[in-house]
Amino acid sequence: MLSELTYWLTTPLGHIFVVVFGLVLGSFLNVVITRLPMKVERDERHLSLQQLNIEPPTVAPLNLAWPPSFCPGCRTPIRWQHNIPIVSWLILRGRCASCEMPISVRYPLVEATSALLLLVLFMSYGPSLEFCFKAFFCLSLITVAYMDWETGWLPDVATIPLIGAGLLFSVFTAAQPGALGPTDAIIGAVAGYGLFWFLNFAYRSLTGRNGLGYGDFKLVAALGAWLGWVLLPLNLLFAALIAFAFGMYMVVVGTYQREVGIRFAPFLSVVGIGLLLGRDLGLLPMYLGG
Repeated sequence: MLSELTYWLTTPLGHIFVVVFGLVLGSFLNVVITRLPMKVERDERHLSLQQLNIEPPTVAPLNLAWPPSFCPGCRTPIRWQHNIPIVSWLILRGRCASCEMPISVRYPLVEATSALLLLVLFMSYGPSLEFCFKAFFCLSLITVAYMDWETGWLPDVATIPLIGAGLLFSVFTAAQPGALGPTDAIIGAVAGYGLFWFLNFAYRSLTGRNGLGYGDFKLVAALGAWLGWVLLPLNLLFAALIAFAFGMYMVVVGTYQREVGIRFAPFLSVVGIGLLLGRDLGLLPMYLGG
């Protein structure tokens, strides 16, 4: 039975199933991107009030499952036919069916990107443990990239599991030829966190304020755990160059805001996914293969 299922997944119909599954996962990622920062902020605010012996206000429950999807403008629950990944956004022309409030293009972009990445990973690794781990890596980076882009915040619950998964994956694949071993993963994680901690310490010593968010420390540690210490410098270099070019573009068009700055996680995440796929698909030089 398992062998038959495995064979079916490798057929064109199976690939369509993977794409549809990726679209559904992308829809869930949109929920995480929207609600997780809100939930963590609410929980931290309630904890602070309790520590001050102040009774927190009573608010409606908020988590990844409840309440059901609703329009943030008119608060109307979204019907199932208006919640189909990509298709509903296109049919509704990017607007709420009730109040016509614009719906961010982020929703179909995340869904389409998730489906494409899942298909590429599945065609590369098949129905395997490696596919599951690397799908988790890529989808997690999509999530943290958009959360940082929209809120400037990377909750620990989104970054720390990514570090643990990278270290655990290196243990599972240690015996495979050319695979990233636990030692390289640990060195990469420690080096990534330590480098960003030092840079922020130096900047704070000179200016009196933080130059990097602590969430960035943990994200770079996660990238080090997955890519190893050999590829991590490339990740940081390419991400910095792209972020610098984007920042110059924002200055030229007049959209740069000094109080916001350039949020780094999206660039780290995109380059990290590219390097992982490039290494595994043989697109990088052999000495960078990990």
